[in-house]
Amino acid sequence: MVLTKNSVWKITRLEGVENGVYRVLEIFKDLDAVVLFPLEHTRPIKPLLTKLSSFHRTIKLGTTTKEDFALPIYMQVDELDIPHKQKAKRDKNLQIIERIIKDKDFLFEYCISKRSDLLVKYAQNISEHRNTVDRLLQLYWKYGQDKNALLPAYANSGGAGKERKATVPLGAPKRSRTLAVVRSRKYILTEKDKEKIKKSLKKHYLKEGGDSLVETYKKFLRKYFASEVKIAEALEQFPHAPSLRQFAYWKSKLISKDVEIQARTSVRDYLLNKRGTTGSATERSPIPGDVFEIDATVADVHIVSTFSNQRVLGRPTIYSIVDRATRMIVGFHVSLYFASWRAARQALVNCFLPKQEYCSQYGIHISEAEWPCHHIPEELVCDNGEMIGLQPEEHLVPFTQLSFAPPYRPDRKSFVERRFDILNKKAIHPLLGATRRGKVVRGEIDPRKLAIYTLHEVTQLLIEAVLEHNRDILKRLAFETPLLIEKDLAPTPINCWKVNVELQRHSLIEANYDDVISRLLPPEMVSMTGDGILYNGMYFTNKRIIEDDLASIARDKGWWQLEARIDENSSNYIYVRFNSREPFVKCNLSPKSRMFRDLPIVESDFVLDWTDEKSEKMIVTAESIDMQHRTDAITKRAKNRAKDNPTPRKDRSKGIQQNRKEELELMNGKDTTQVSKSVKDHDIVENNNVVTLPRRNKRAQDV
Repeated sequence: MVLTKNSVWKITRLEGVENGVYRVLEIFKDLDAVVLFPLEHTRPIKPLLTKLSSFHRTIKLGTTTKEDFALPIYMQVDELDIPHKQKAKRDKNLQIIERIIKDKDFLFEYCISKRSDLLVKYAQNISEHRNTVDRLLQLYWKYGQDKNALLPAYANSGGAGKERKATVPLGAPKRSRTLAVVRSRKYILTEKDKEKIKKSLKKHYLKEGGDSLVETYKKFLRKYFASEVKIAEALEQFPHAPSLRQFAYWKSKLISKDVEIQARTSVRDYLLNKRGTTGSATERSPIPGDVFEIDATVADVHIVSTFSNQRVLGRPTIYSIVDRATRMIVGFHVSLYFASWRAARQALVNCFLPKQEYCSQYGIHISEAEWPCHHIPEELVCDNGEMIGLQPEEHLVPFTQLSFAPPYRPDRKSFVERRFDILNKKAIHPLLGATRRGKVVRGEIDPRKLAIYTLHEVTQLLIEAVLEHNRDILKRLAFETPLLIEKDLAPTPINCWKVNVELQRHSLIEANYDDVISRLLPPEMVSMTGDGILYNGMYFTNKRIIEDDLASIARDKGWWQLEARIDENSSNYIYVRFNSREPFVKCNLSPKSRMFRDLPIVESDFVLDWTDEKSEKMIVTAESIDMQHRTDAITKRAKNRAKDNPTPRKDRSKGIQQNRKEELELMNGKDTTQVSKSVKDHDIVENNNVVTLPRRNKRAQDV
């Protein structure tokens, strides 16, 4: 198992170290030492220094294992959403400790010294209290050596979710819109009042066909505040009683929404009209990490839509991230968007997270050892295109240092540029619809007319090419990494990566999964509806929606918006935050949107555009116009016939069964003499070959 800086471990039976959860702050390979910081202590504590070899031994024995450590919610926030005042406070805190957190010698000496003289001396030099510096260091080390660990934890302030016992009226006072009117004073509810509200709700509101909330409130006042209402009316004053707003508020606090929905309807009506419809009736169905280089290029092939191979979508954009030391392609993304921050952030997410799930989305099943890249570099080199600006800087600087290559100098990031050439020649140029970098002979067919591959298929081919590249022999690596010769390994990027990582010769930093999702994936707003979570015409669901009956609540009470993060590589899932104090959770594609399964998000955009196009073209059809004319003619003829043969309304509903019988006999061609015996001659009127049917005389039982 790989030991990386910033990783979290659960340690047991390591000599000189108390059992518990620790974060790796620094690795001193030359000194056979590793610095650990305990994460379970609430009081201030110094980092520990222990032997690296002993640590590795406990990992092999299985007494030390990888552990997850959740970051505070206030750290899992988009940089743009952090208020300016909190950013300023964070940056001020960072300035206090910036010099010592970058000094490895300080960290080493601070660990081995019994007293904290170094810290006291540093605090005196910057005119800060020693406790302040110590507290900031504790936060920085505990929460992943990230500057956002120094944000003020306002999310934990105020006792959110705890019920307050009021002794004075809460909230803003009631204000009249004009000075001519005086408003009533606020009522402070007691525990007894809340019990009375709950009893009234159960008796009048929470039952099938129960009263409305307003009527329930009135009955509540009549029963429990009758004397107060009578005295106030006699004195022409306001009754001192809970308001309707207070009553409604405590209804929502005392009675959960799912209980309210089920209690106010029958089981049949609930199952028919109000339960969540998340299912489907048809369901069957140099060293590594020092520098990474990132760049984008337009692929040399035209692609078509998954749903219509007649729709050519143009050439996709390929983003690649390459480790400069090993030539390993560590990040990858194919998109219909042009080179932009929106597409680049997807490549960075792919770079920082494990690749197994990403490859499985495209039907390529690999083990972690086949593409073991899910780390943050110390430096990220890019050009001055999409990566220059406030957004990339605010999102990426918390992770790594950004460096920009000079304009028109691709040689300053030649490794990633060379990977593009290799991928195009190996995977793209043999395809139908390939442009081969514009090398088209005059008279040849336009590549756009030959395009047959979808975005999903091109991505599959490129992933295979990336995996093959990482296994290719690059002779130059043997001259740059003697370890390959020492270990008798073929000079391939993946072997070069592995041998350096195993011997702790790297600068890789392990990323926190939730941190990457919340900061780098594109933020969107989605809707919680009765059919599930709606985004871009697709529905998503997860266990939380079913357990909390959120779809049923949305169907009965109305939809609401949720914050989400979208992975544009796949429509199979999105990440949704159900509450501002909770992390993002994965929501999978609902069966009713299964047509988008295993497709990129952009295909849903195509379907929405296609439906808009068709609806705009065929608002009213020629057939519907003709149908309307025929319908109007039939209606007019029927009205005229009724006008020519008026019948009193009271007689129209009498003798229906006999009329029906006689009509059937006439339609079947039987002898109608018996039927028309009592019919007078003048009842049959001939006019232009139209004969009215005989009408029978009224019978005694019909009168």
